[in-house]
Amino acid sequence: MRCIFLLILFSSCYTLPLFGQEEDSVMILDNSETVVTSEEDIETFRELEPEHSPRLAAMYSAAIPGLGQFYNEKYWKIPIVYSLGVFAAFQIKSNHQNFMLFRNAYINIVDGNPTNDIELQRFYDRGLTTESIERRVERFKRDRDYWIILAGLFYVLNIVDATVDAHLREFNINPDLSIKVEPTLHRSPYNNMQAGLTFSLRFK
Repeated sequence: MRCIFLLILFSSCYTLPLFGQEEDSVMILDNSETVVTSEEDIETFRELEPEHSPRLAAMYSAAIPGLGQFYNEKYWKIPIVYSLGVFAAFQIKSNHQNFMLFRNAYINIVDGNPTNDIELQRFYDRGLTTESIERRVERFKRDRDYWIILAGLFYVLNIVDATVDAHLREFNINPDLSIKVEPTLHRSPYNNMQAGLTFSLRFK
């Protein structure tokens, strides 16, 4: 009986450390082992070029004439835009000043006030009559209004030009597309030479 008790006690002490052990969950690779990955497993990021927006070009030109051309990198068009704008502004101012001058003279003539004769004498010295002064009033008013309309057209064309250039930018960026504008001369049915433009669109 005593031998059996000692045998059981010895067996218990031998198996006790086995229950205290935990399985290691970390797998250690040998120094010689390497991890191989394919190129398909690597995601690459490419920096994309910002899209050239025709809408943004139009907004720039609407806010400040010529700014859309600057955005499109058509720098040589900026002096043209401002030259047309300055010329139109000069014509509007000049015609308006002449209109006011002759209109006031015509009003003084129609008024019939003798105190205005001295002021009107300079017009008479130039050989102007009441009818000619009236015609000049109408002419300068008409020319002034025409130039105001033309100035508005120049402003709209500035916006349209910037928008079209922004759309055509794709033809300059894409190597498979090209567009070319060339001046041409051709003979009319009446045997006269006429100038024109030729647009060439090529797909490579």
